[in-house]
Amino acid sequence: MISTNYFHAIDGRMRLGIPGVKGSWAKAQELKDRIIHYRGINDVSPNPTTGNVLIVYDPKKVSQYDILKRLYKLGYLQDGGSIVAGLPVSAGGSDWGSAVARVAIEVLFSALVL
Repeated sequence: MISTNYFHAIDGRMRLGIPGVKGSWAKAQELKDRIIHYRGINDVSPNPTTGNVLIVYDPKKVSQYDILKRLYKLGYLQDGGSIVAGLPVSAGGSDWGSAVARVAIEVLFSALVL
C-alpha cells in the first residue's frame, strides 16, 4: 500500500500530502519538473509550506492510479499505510458502491508495491 499523510481527489484534480515536499522549495520544484510533462497532466502546484501537491489532469488521458504509480516509482510516495480512504467515487454513487470501489483500488495499490 502507498502511504501519504493526506489524499483527496475528484476527476481531474488530486491533492496529496507528500512529506518530502514539506519545508523544501527545491524538492517541491523537483517534483513539479519531473511530472508536469507526463501525458495528461495539465498543472502541478506543490506547496512546500504544507507539503501538499495539487495535480490537475485530464482524466480522459491519465488515471489517478497512473499518477500515483508514477509518483511512487519516482520515490515521492512510500510503502506503508493506505490512502484508499480518501479516494473518490463518482458523484451519486451509493455507500455500497463506494466500498466496492475502494476495495478494488486497495487491491490495485497492493499489487503496485508487491
